[in-house]
Amino acid sequence: MARQSKNKLSATEDTYLVTQVKQGNEVAFRQLFDKHYEWVYSKAYRILKHHQDAEEVSLDVFTKVWEKLQNDQWDPKKGSFWAWFNKLAFNTIIDAFRKRGRIRESVLTYEEQDDSPLNEYEDSSPGPDKHIIAQEAQEILEEALEQVTKPNHRIAWILRHLEGCSVAEISRILNRKEGTVKIWIYRCTQELKQGLINKGITWIQ
Repeated sequence: MARQSKNKLSATEDTYLVTQVKQGNEVAFRQLFDKHYEWVYSKAYRILKHHQDAEEVSLDVFTKVWEKLQNDQWDPKKGSFWAWFNKLAFNTIIDAFRKRGRIRESVLTYEEQDDSPLNEYEDSSPGPDKHIIAQEAQEILEEALEQVTKPNHRIAWILRHLEGCSVAEISRILNRKEGTVKIWIYRCTQELKQGLINKGITWIQ
C-alpha cells in the first residue's frame, strides 16, 4: 500500500510538472529532467553499453520530451505520462542502437526454448521507482549481464525479458530472423544461468 501511494504521488507530480512544461516553464522541465535522467541513462546504458553514447541519447530523449510537450503531443486522455515517456525513451534508444550498427552475427540454427518474457511492461506503472524485479536481484542480474560474452545475445535478452518486446519486434529491431533472435536469447539465458550458478546463486526458471 505504501509503494502504491508513493507511485500515485510520483505520477501526480509528473502530471503537474508536464502541465507546467507545456506552458514553457523551464524550471519545471529541469525538475522533470532531474527526476528521470538517471532512469533514462540506465536504460540507455543497458542497451548501448557505452557511457558517452548513453549520455548523448539520454539528452536526446529529454530534448524530444521538451519539443513534443511544447507541441502538446502528450494527451493525458490517451494514457499516462509515464507510458508515453517510456515509449519515447525506448524508441530513441533503439534508434541510436540501430544507427551504431552493433549487431554482427550469422544466422544460427534454432534451438527449442521457453522464450516467454520474464516480465511484461505495464502502462499503468507510474514511475521509475517501480523496478521490474527487487533491487538486490536487479543488481545481481545487471552484473551477470555485464559478463555475457556476445553483445547481440545480451541485447536480444534485454529486449525480450527486461523491455518486454516480442520476438517479432526484436527481429525487426535487430534486423535478424526470428529463429536467430530466439537462439540468441536462449544462449544468453544459458550463459546467465551458468554465471549465476558459478556464484552460488540458484537459477529460478
